[in-house]
Amino acid sequence: MKHRKLCLAILLGAVLIFGAAGCSNAEDTDAKTQTEAKEEQKDSGQENKETSDKESKKEDTKTDKKENTEAKENPDETAKKDTEKDADKNSADTQEPEEENTPVQAGQAFIYVPDDNAEGWNVNQVEIAQVTADALIGQLVGAGVLTDSITVQNFEETEEEGQYVLKLDLSSNFKDSVRSMGTAGEILTIGAVVNSFLDTFQAEAIQITVDGGTLETGHEVYEGYMTHMDYQ
Repeated sequence: MKHRKLCLAILLGAVLIFGAAGCSNAEDTDAKTQTEAKEEQKDSGQENKETSDKESKKEDTKTDKKENTEAKENPDETAKKDTEKDADKNSADTQEPEEENTPVQAGQAFIYVPDDNAEGWNVNQVEIAQVTADALIGQLVGAGVLTDSITVQNFEETEEEGQYVLKLDLSSNFKDSVRSMGTAGEILTIGAVVNSFLDTFQAEAIQITVDGGTLETGHEVYEGYMTHMDYQ
């Protein structure tokens, strides 16, 4: 009986030993298999990269050969293309940004104001932020030459027959204002507008209209262009 138990114990020990050895061998085999798979993937990736680099170099070589062949066969055409490329590059380098619209600059205005004796005008030289028709009318209103209800409808600077001239269209109440004056007051008021604009804009003549029509005051019809006025 004891002998039998001893045999069974020996057999059981042998089984355990062989089982442990088998597990160890299996684990070693799995680790080896994984390592070999990684090595194969690495080698495959390296081969693909080398193949891609070789193909890229071949394409570059073909392109260079093609360009060299074309240059030899058509030297004039190649030189023309190179010249066009250089011209485009120089144009891009030297191209300047478009200039923005320059605002009207500040400057001097010459404001003609009838004198106290109604015998002519006193000339006031003033600085204005912008040399515009609206600014000039505003100065004449501020000096008491015009009423504040008079506005600029349209203003043009142009050239006719080689002369720099102005076209000033005022609201209809300008006509109503000068018609209410006597002859002397009318001449001094219209002369103040004419001379102020001509001197400030350094123009040679000006045409004054009201609401796009001819200025008629009852004393005079002001058609066409007027030059610098003198009071007599």
